[in-house]
Amino acid sequence: MILDKLKVLGNAASWDSCGGVKQKSLRKAKIPVHLEKIVYDCAQTSEKCRLMKVLQSNSCIHDCNYCFNSHCKQRKETLQPMELAKSFNSLEKTGMVTGLFLSSAVCGEAEASAERMIESAKLVRKRFGFHGYIHLKALPGMSKDKIFEMARIANRVSLNIEAPNKSFFSEMSNTKDYYNDLFKRLLWIDSANRKGFMRSGFTTQLVVGALGESDKDILKRMDWLYDNTTLHRTYFSAFEPVKNTKFEKIAPENKNREHMLYQADWLLREYGFRRREIETGMNEGEKFRLNHDLKMDIAVNNPNAFPVDLNNASRGELLRVPGIGPKTCEKVLKLRREKKIKGYEELKRIGVILKRAASFVQLEKEKQAKLSAFA
Repeated sequence: MILDKLKVLGNAASWDSCGGVKQKSLRKAKIPVHLEKIVYDCAQTSEKCRLMKVLQSNSCIHDCNYCFNSHCKQRKETLQPMELAKSFNSLEKTGMVTGLFLSSAVCGEAEASAERMIESAKLVRKRFGFHGYIHLKALPGMSKDKIFEMARIANRVSLNIEAPNKSFFSEMSNTKDYYNDLFKRLLWIDSANRKGFMRSGFTTQLVVGALGESDKDILKRMDWLYDNTTLHRTYFSAFEPVKNTKFEKIAPENKNREHMLYQADWLLREYGFRRREIETGMNEGEKFRLNHDLKMDIAVNNPNAFPVDLNNASRGELLRVPGIGPKTCEKVLKLRREKKIKGYEELKRIGVILKRAASFVQLEKEKQAKLSAFA
């Protein structure tokens, strides 16, 4: 039965991050339990979607040492394009999903596997008239033509580079080459994005903690990608050992490390922080301190940058103050265009978190030194 295939392939797709959350929100939406493995609530750029998230196939030629699909003795299934398209159409017409996230293991040749995904997406678009959100996951080793074909039909195309550089990746897999099979393809996706084929851009994902890489290694790769490509964002997946894989005895990574990397990614992408500036928030082991406010750590370690005069500071200087985010920053700029800011209560009213910001700002050349004043 197709439903049995969907359960297997939905579970196999859970290793890919897409900004989605399941369980609690889905139960509120009364999604049937048997569909919870394939339905995710998700925010994609400005679009809020409930995604059908599934693999086309879980049968893979690659040997990734951490991967459930590569090593575990599981039931192997492949959805034919029409099976997948009909399944999505059924869920979409009943309102259970509003978008599709489609990935696949490399079943046979990369080109043939990619063609099945493309054919599925075309059927969803043309046969069933779906004009909403589709995210397709590019495969290592697929051709440039197929990547451009994916980009023409999908809102977003992504490809997981998995590790920050070749030396770490070589310990993950013997069947894939980091630069040829992954990085070259990522740059082809970037080229397609620059041509305007994808409305929602492209993303990538890294596995964190399997091989001893530092946060500095990861940050360096992120910084290069944001500087040299049109990458929309980076996702992180904290390593979890899977029984019967070659990495089953490696300790799981703390999920809080994943959270700290998302903080760093946000500062790099949305706040305009420089890489070396973010690195000042790391410890001697070149990792971020867990369960910390990274922006606060950076500010404390850069005392010469503060206090910031709120009536004269640039947008970039304001964004470096703990307790002031992009939206609050715009409110500060708007307020001071109307009048000189004279009191901290004005800042509190527009959303500045004074317990964080107070020690790093000044008004009329007077610095608030005691955080306790805003407790």
